[in-house]
Amino acid sequence: MFKFHLNKKIFWFVALLIIIANSILTIYIYKQKQELVQTRAFAKGETLKNYFISMRYVYHQQFLKSGLDINDSTIGFLPAHASTLISDKFEKLSKDNVTIRNVTDRPRNPKNMADAFELKAIDFFKKNPNTKVHIQKIKQNSKEILHYTAPLIIEKYCIQCHGKKEEVLPSIQERYDTAYDYHIGDIRGVTSIKIPVDELEKAAIGSFYKTTFFTWFTTLLLLTIVYFAIKKLTVQDVEQKIVLQEEVRKKTADLEEQKNELQIANENQRHLFSILRTVADCNQILITAKNIDELISDTAVSMHSNTTFASVKILVVENGELIVKASIGLDEDFNVLPLELDVFENNKFVMIKNFDENLPSECKEKMEKYGISEIYLTPLRKKHHAKKALGVMNICTTEQKGLSKEEQDMINELAGDVGFAINSFHQKEAINQLSFYDPLTYLPNQRLFEQHLSQALSDSDKSLKYGAILFLDFDNFKDINDLMGNDTGDFVLKESAQRLISKAQTASLAARHSGDKFSILLENLSPKEEEAAVIAENFAKEIQETLKEPFVIEKKSLNLTCSIGIVLFLDHKVNPDKLSNQAEYAMRSAKNEGKNTIRFYNESLQHITKSRLQMLLELKKAFVQKEFVLYYQKQFDKDEKVLGVEALIRWIHPLKGMISPAEFIPLAEEYGVIKDIGRFVLESVTDQLVLWRNDEIKKMWRISVNVSPIQFKEEGFVERLKALIDSKNIDPAKIRVEITEGVFIENEEEVTQKIEALKSFGISLSIDDFGTGYSNLKYLKNLQIDELKIDQSFIFGLNKNNSEKTIVKTIILMGKEFNLEVIAEGVETKEQFELLKELGCDFFQGYLFAKPCPIEDLESNSCK
Repeated sequence: MFKFHLNKKIFWFVALLIIIANSILTIYIYKQKQELVQTRAFAKGETLKNYFISMRYVYHQQFLKSGLDINDSTIGFLPAHASTLISDKFEKLSKDNVTIRNVTDRPRNPKNMADAFELKAIDFFKKNPNTKVHIQKIKQNSKEILHYTAPLIIEKYCIQCHGKKEEVLPSIQERYDTAYDYHIGDIRGVTSIKIPVDELEKAAIGSFYKTTFFTWFTTLLLLTIVYFAIKKLTVQDVEQKIVLQEEVRKKTADLEEQKNELQIANENQRHLFSILRTVADCNQILITAKNIDELISDTAVSMHSNTTFASVKILVVENGELIVKASIGLDEDFNVLPLELDVFENNKFVMIKNFDENLPSECKEKMEKYGISEIYLTPLRKKHHAKKALGVMNICTTEQKGLSKEEQDMINELAGDVGFAINSFHQKEAINQLSFYDPLTYLPNQRLFEQHLSQALSDSDKSLKYGAILFLDFDNFKDINDLMGNDTGDFVLKESAQRLISKAQTASLAARHSGDKFSILLENLSPKEEEAAVIAENFAKEIQETLKEPFVIEKKSLNLTCSIGIVLFLDHKVNPDKLSNQAEYAMRSAKNEGKNTIRFYNESLQHITKSRLQMLLELKKAFVQKEFVLYYQKQFDKDEKVLGVEALIRWIHPLKGMISPAEFIPLAEEYGVIKDIGRFVLESVTDQLVLWRNDEIKKMWRISVNVSPIQFKEEGFVERLKALIDSKNIDPAKIRVEITEGVFIENEEEVTQKIEALKSFGISLSIDDFGTGYSNLKYLKNLQIDELKIDQSFIFGLNKNNSEKTIVKTIILMGKEFNLEVIAEGVETKEQFELLKELGCDFFQGYLFAKPCPIEDLESNSCK
């Protein structure tokens, strides 16, 4: 029925379109009827005009050839009179009331006088001489008429009657006095044809009615035929459709049932494929994992990414105990459950449904909380038929149907692969342990040490930094084995290994060479050989102190010492065996010189360590002997006016003379003596400020004091400085504390608090050697710093190197941006001074203005 009604709608829609189209066509034909009237009128006018003009022309020519004179008897033959007679006769004979005349505005025959419409036409042609025809609709005597006009133009033969008086025929001259003086090409009048519209419209409308009737009759007839044909075909089609609909309904029901079954099967297939893909991903992990922890962790994460596995828990045996290595999803549980222990011990899988009566309480609570439908536990084995398990895999799922047999098989296969991989790692570790590690101390053996040493030599050659080998041997260790047995000796060696591991964290590698001998590898010490030697020696001393601590066994204490040999390396071409032999030789030299000592393979380095030790002893005596003095160097503004001085420590040795701060300050900082030096400087500076109170010039000066990072970070530094200033009643603004950028590297919060405390007390602060160290803009922005001091290394190449100039300019601009004073130290030439002023620097210090000198020589020429 639906099809039937649809066909009817389609038919009526098509019929409506056809009717609308036919109506539009009818309207178009009707409008064309009006144009047809115009066309017919024009054609009729053209025909009549051509005939009438032709007749008049022939008549005129015959009259002229006849040679007749014009008189009352012959005037009727004159074209002006004869054409009028013909027009009158045509008007009487015309059944459609059409008239035709030749008229003019200057007639010889009064009957040829143009009416108002014809006069307008004559005027039109005079204004438009190139126009041949003019047709328009007029209304005359209450009738619509199509008025057709064509111009009458003077031709050569016309001159004989209408030219100048002396040019016309004698009989014309005698009879007429008017209508003369025309020239060839002049418009004398018009041929006027008036055609009534109603007669033409009758003929046109009759044709229109006939055409319209035929088209509408044909259209309606065809529509009727189509209608009954469609109706008959539709009824047959509907009857067939009804029969087919029932068959389709049955088939559809069958197909829907098959579709549901296919969807379920397809869903199961996709589900199995996702499990298979997860297993494949886990197998890839088994191949790429570098160790057991990575293997288990990545496997658990990969499995949990599949929504089938709500939680994954993997347990492995380590040191004979089952422990949880990974637990992801739901409640991450790192406790070994009794059920998991049971699976491990019995080496059999267990499957728990949420409806099991014997369900353990902890499992039941978890399953109810998260809607777990099934828990599947399977052992991890190195082989499928292995009698002992290596661990357990515990999987929970929230899938309504639980895990299918196919899914369980895939999990079992994955568990077997994981167990195989774990066993492989165990075997690799065992082989690696035997090949590269000492079985007693578990330290790397000499073979692994040599491999690391070869790489260290290559790295050292690239970084251009020295490394070192320390060769350690206990003194008189043989006595322990002989007197107390090998077990005691082994205990000492194992304990020593643990101490080396805990102490030698900064070392690249600590290894057991053989017996009671150990090797230690140090890398990237320093690009300077002397500094590298000092670092290596200090490290060796720490090792000695660690091993001097008593070894307690069976309530007895054993005290041991060791001798250490050191060799430095830099060139990768050096043979590793040769370096080890040199370190061992240095160790034997240490034993030969009294044991419990440290010796370098290089004698010059050994001399350096002895010299440093000697200087340290003399440095400590310097305070007692009062060998330290302060020198002062003036600081100037750009007008070379003195603003203050910087206090500089000097050591006047009784035998060696003046010792440069570059030699003893690093040593003093290394051994903590710098704190005593710092206190001496502050005491001396405050005393000097007290003495300058009565000096008209110097009482305005400020003294800058260098404070070591070690001294600045010392607990109570700020309080002691405040107490010192208060005790001497000194203006805090007369002291400027200079600190280096290095103080900000460690514990920036504590440094910030100290700076704020000094500032609130009235002491100003300067950043010394700015640009060479930390260079963090954060403290410039947030801390109350007063001054930046440009390091002299930048000033030295200022007028030679564009990069140095750029750095200095940047520091000056930075200082001004943060409203800080900027002072340049190390100014030695006039060119440097002028260039610094051009760059915007306002304060200066250097040999160009004044050298450092004792207080008593501050105003003498020797300081200038």
